[in-house]
Amino acid sequence: MDILAHGLWGGLAAGWKRRFALAFLFGIAPDMCSFGALAVIRFVQGTFEPGKPSIHTLPDWLYVSYNFSHSLIVIGALWLVLWFFARSTSIPFLAWPLHILCDIPTHSQAFFPTPFLFPLSSYTFDGFSWGQRWFMITNYTGLLIVAVAWVVYRHRRRQANGLHSKKIMLTDPLAAGKTQPESFSSSNISA
Repeated sequence: MDILAHGLWGGLAAGWKRRFALAFLFGIAPDMCSFGALAVIRFVQGTFEPGKPSIHTLPDWLYVSYNFSHSLIVIGALWLVLWFFARSTSIPFLAWPLHILCDIPTHSQAFFPTPFLFPLSSYTFDGFSWGQRWFMITNYTGLLIVAVAWVVYRHRRRQANGLHSKKIMLTDPLAAGKTQPESFSSSNISA
């Protein structure tokens, strides 16, 4: 799946309680650890070319990074550490394994199949290419439907809780007919 869709799915699925941005970042993290790092290096070196890179031009470290960042075993162990030591971050972090789960069927053997069982197994699933037009349309339509449903749900929940009608009124206490306490009156202030 493309990196933007990974971030959006991650944000929608694991970005509750105002943590969308963090979940979005965790959703794109697996690809940023490998291909994102390569893009930055090539950009700094002046050799960056947009699009799908040739497998023959990729450095060895990229494969190692991809294997670790796309492994449910490795990321599951990291999630357990977060659960015990940074519990509030463990929920948005679930966008990372969601990324891996989405990649399993949307990567073929032809270009970076997902090593989701690394380092225990080298098994990969031969899926389809996420770059096909039908999948991109289906994927972004699904994202739109889920995003609209989320907004509608939040709106209805706020209505049910009476939050839609509550407004914070910031008024001047003097304008409302209230007087200032004696200790703050202008007659107590010496020039």
